[in-house]
Order: sequence, then C-alpha cells, then structure tokens
Amino acid sequence: MDRLPLNALRAFEAAARHLSLTRAAGELHLTHGAISHQVRALEAVLGTALFHRRGRGLVLTEPGQQLAGVLTANFAGINQAMNAIRRQASGTLTVTVLTSFAARWLVPRLERFAEAHPDIVLNLSTSRELADLRRDGIDVGVRVGRGDYPGLDTRFLMAEDLYVVAAPHLAGGLPKAPEDLCRYTLLRDSFDDWAMWCRAAHLDIKTLKFGTAIQDSAVLLDAVVSGGGIALARSVLAAADLAAGRLVRLFDVQVADVFAYWTVALPERAEEPAIRRFRDWLHAEAERFTGGQRPPVKPASFRP
Repeated sequence: MDRLPLNALRAFEAAARHLSLTRAAGELHLTHGAISHQVRALEAVLGTALFHRRGRGLVLTEPGQQLAGVLTANFAGINQAMNAIRRQASGTLTVTVLTSFAARWLVPRLERFAEAHPDIVLNLSTSRELADLRRDGIDVGVRVGRGDYPGLDTRFLMAEDLYVVAAPHLAGGLPKAPEDLCRYTLLRDSFDDWAMWCRAAHLDIKTLKFGTAIQDSAVLLDAVVSGGGIALARSVLAAADLAAGRLVRLFDVQVADVFAYWTVALPERAEEPAIRRFRDWLHAEAERFTGGQRPPVKPASFRP
C-alpha cells in the first residue's frame, strides 16, 4: 500500500464511532452510499471485514475494533493540533458560558479584558446546553454546578446567594414580610430553589402561588425589573440591577446556593498562554466582585 487511503479511513472511523453509516454520512456531509463504498474499499485493501452488518445496525469485528481505536485517538490528536495552530494564528479564544451569566456578569467586564489583552479575541458561545470542550472545539468553559467535571481541569470561580427581589415600584406595593408573599404571584426559573429559601424564612411553600416559569435567569430578572412580579434572584446575576436601583431586595433572608461557578479547560491545554491568561483575568475579576470566597462544601451524599 503506497499511500494511506485517508478518505476511507475517515469514513470508517466515523461509522465505527456511531455504529451507523447514516450518522457517519451526516457528520462527514456525504451520502450513505459514499460511506458504504469507502468502508468496503478499505475492507478490500485490508483483506478482512471491519463490520458485521446486522439489519440496519453495525457491529465491529475484532480487526475493526483494533483499527477504530487507533484511528479515533489519532484523528483526535490531529484535530487538536490543527485547532491549536489555528487559534495561535488567529488569536481567538472560544469560551462557552450560560447566556444569563454572559449577559448579566461577563459581558459588562469584557472591555477591561480587551484593554489588558488586546492580542486575544474572544468568541463567546452562549447556551443553556452543556458543551463538550473536546468535541466542540471549546477553549474555556464557565459552568454552574458542584465542580465535579471528570476529565477537565476545574477551578472554583465564585459562589452566590439567593434572595428575593422586586422592582422598587411594584404595582400593589412591596410585601413587608415573607408571609405577605402569599398575596403575590411569584415568578420562577428552572434553577430556582424557593423550597430552600422558604425553609430559611420559616415559610410554608404551599402558601405561595407561582405564575410564569422562565427558563433563562437573565430574562427572569428582566421580567422583574419591568414590574412583572417577584422572584428569587441569584446574587451574581442581580448585582448590577440592585446597584442601579432597578431592583430592590426584599426581607433580610438569603441562602447560599448549592451550586457555584467554575472555570474548566482540557487538562492538556490548561497551561496554554491564551487560556491561562483569560482564566487568570476571569478569576481576578471574580475575586474583585466577591472579595474572595472559598468553594462551597459538597454534601457527603452528593454523587456526580
């Protein structure tokens, strides 16, 4: 064999990873027939079957398993090296964050990063979906959780508290005490923890009436600022609105959130200069914002 049949190897690796010719075709933007042809051509070159075809499904043969393992590892390494060269040439760093965190905390601070590191261009990928750093070509992630992210270099960023907020001129006036909340319709998001707050306030959650559920925490705060109701806010996300007087805290009851913010990167890339500089800057900003915090203690019963 004078040269490697790279197209056939790539087609086989995708088919082996998905155990599906159709999914491999979708990933590589080829037809099902083209993938099948490449795999059969590779089998002819090697003189052995790489798959057992069972109905519409595929099962790797022993030689297929052996080859697939080597190809997947090497293609991943090639892709990683190419991405690193591309990043170094472009100076672009891709960061994945929750949309709410980007809008309410990170974006207002990015001008300072640009001034300190003009050679690094940030590409913010904002989503509620959890990105796969390796698969999606992400350089740095900011995650909200308990810090248990196997296979990633994880650093504590900051914790936050939960407390009740409203617009200062809420229609009908502001409640004076937690038990007055039963007279209002409350807003909530998919991450809220009203039950925990109610326990701290010695309030029966069954006495409360909940209205619209808003999936994004930043949109939830927008609704509260506009006078749309009362909500349980996260201190990191609500800080700017409180400082500007668009929101006011109600009562003196707050609870520590069981989740916190963490930065993550692939272990083998954590010390790349651009990644290290961005994370160091981000952690310095968080320390300035919070005055310095230690990570929350994980409950003994927690299992990732």
